Amino acid sequence: MREWFMNMRIVLRKEWCDALRDSKSLRMALLMPVYFVGVFVASSLFIIHMSNQSRATTSEPIKLAVVGAEFLPPLIDWLQERGVKVDAVDDDAYQQVERGDLGYALIIPNDAREKFATGESIELALVFDATNSKLQGSLHFVRQQIWNWNARMGSLRLLSRGISPGITNPVYIRDLNIASDEKMGFFVMASLPMLLILTAFISSVGFSADMTAGERERRSLESLLITPASSAALAIGKWFTSFSLTLSVLLVEVVLLAVAFAYVPFKELGLRVDVSVVDLACVYVVLISVALLATALQFVISLFARNFKDAQTYMGLMVFLPMVPLFYTMFNPSAYEEWFRWVPVLSQQVLVKDLLLGGDVAPFHFFQAWIVAILLAILFLYYTASQLRKPKIVYGI
Repeated sequence: MREWFMNMRIVLRKEWCDALRDSKSLRMALLMPVYFVGVFVASSLFIIHMSNQSRATTSEPIKLAVVGAEFLPPLIDWLQERGVKVDAVDDDAYQQVERGDLGYALIIPNDAREKFATGESIELALVFDATNSKLQGSLHFVRQQIWNWNARMGSLRLLSRGISPGITNPVYIRDLNIASDEKMGFFVMASLPMLLILTAFISSVGFSADMTAGERERRSLESLLITPASSAALAIGKWFTSFSLTLSVLLVEVVLLAVAFAYVPFKELGLRVDVSVVDLACVYVVLISVALLATALQFVISLFARNFKDAQTYMGLMVFLPMVPLFYTMFNPSAYEEWFRWVPVLSQQVLVKDLLLGGDVAPFHFFQAWIVAILLAILFLYYTASQLRKPKIVYGI
């Protein structure tokens, strides 16, 4: 056993020397967390900028061009009390909106005063261009205020006739959002678990391919196989090199995330992103289980590639494996079943999301994520070691 560990350590040292010698691939691997965290920070700052811009737009008085404002003074007074700036325009408002001179306009018919006095319904026309997305917020506000006035007038008419307004409104809905500010941060951090898990899957792809398919292509794999080291020592030594490289990259990413959480102004969105150092440490522990599984799978895939280029192609397709459950839960955030925690990658994704958003996390959840990853990693490494000395693998025939 001592000799086995010594052989494995020699293989590990040899592969680490080769990896450090390949400075270009090492730089690319270490730039990956910088890129992913940069994407997260840039998207968060963009959302904050858009929110501030929208808030600045809504703080300005909404302008409404009205044709026939003198025919329905109660509605005009209601709108002005709600902060709408009413501008009277000529009868060609429809043409002005069509030409783009006006964003939207409200047309009140000439007989509105008489119909309002007799209690008849009045047909108002709100003219707008639905393709102009910049006006949707103002249009929604104006339309909502008109509906509010309409409901108020309807209730007053019923009361004047001795009828309770509750007859026409049997149900009222009051929204009670129980989600905490931390959980509301999901809309900002929905993609973060996917970025973290993708880093664990692809950060050491090039090194794993080079240690198997690359060495076979250079005919250096044969030299390793004629040494006294066993197939298991060779496989685990190579795998541990990729595994340790992945852990280094993930550590850089978690540290960068800690800096990002400290300086990105999430409070401007009304969100309280309270991710402590302990939470990030737990996230790193979960990501270690992903790296354990991902690097072992990389060796199985690259083992059957004819050359280094084929291995990279196959591993590029491997990235889609974790993306399927990740996209499913990302676009269906309410979807959750207890068996999710026994599914590889999906279990880690759910656990990372709970850690970042302040969800309920139990020690058994860590056990579920780790036990599945360990069993699959052992299976993949055992298969790699058993196939390593076969002629089909050594010579690529």
